[in-house]
Amino acid sequence: MLVRTSAKNWLRGFYPIFKKELFRRLGNKRWILSLIIWMSLSAVPTISLAGAASSSPSASQGIGVLSLFLWLGTTPMWIGTIVISQGAIVEEKLTQTLLWIFSKPLSGSAFVLAKFAAYALFIAVMMLGIPAIVVGVFAVLYGLSFNYLLGYISSILMIYLLLLFILSLTLMLGTLFQKISSVTAIAFMVYIGGASLNVNKYLRLIEPYSFVSLQRYAVQTAAGSFPMGATRFCENQCDRHTYT
Repeated sequence: MLVRTSAKNWLRGFYPIFKKELFRRLGNKRWILSLIIWMSLSAVPTISLAGAASSSPSASQGIGVLSLFLWLGTTPMWIGTIVISQGAIVEEKLTQTLLWIFSKPLSGSAFVLAKFAAYALFIAVMMLGIPAIVVGVFAVLYGLSFNYLLGYISSILMIYLLLLFILSLTLMLGTLFQKISSVTAIAFMVYIGGASLNVNKYLRLIEPYSFVSLQRYAVQTAAGSFPMGATRFCENQCDRHTYT
């Protein structure tokens, strides 16, 4: 007999799914391989390019290291976010394990949120957090002033917000489609389509609302300047309220 789940139990079964997904990513010392991969894709190339292009340490060179990481180092991250989460829900459908999982006392919202929380934690620590710390330490040793670290932390939070958006989008697509290829293709199309807004000067006007603009805002914040796009948006809003 099917029992209707009450609204109070929308998180029923959250922890077992969260624990399973987290173990899948970090269990049995898998975190070592994950750390090596993401350090190799983001932090190591940034440090290598910065060291090869500079001869003498300075504060400006330290800012350049952070900017290089936020531009080039985070590109593999948004690609990797799609790759690691594209089959998070679809694979459960294809292997028929979804039917067995939902035979247990588990709500649909808890199932999706548990996967989101596990992947979000993995992204925060392995994919973004540790490489960002390594690059930040290297920038300080390279001559960056500690005054820029607060802006750098804000920049990392912007990048994390961007990655969370991509993760949410990919998981949502997984609930709607039955093929991993469909999920991957649409997720890439959405991101690349948003990144191409700068090509048209009229589409560029909606930039303060664009999720991909966070990457550029992160670079500007790390350099110690308030994002120009956000500044124009605030000025437009202030002018609008003034005239009305």
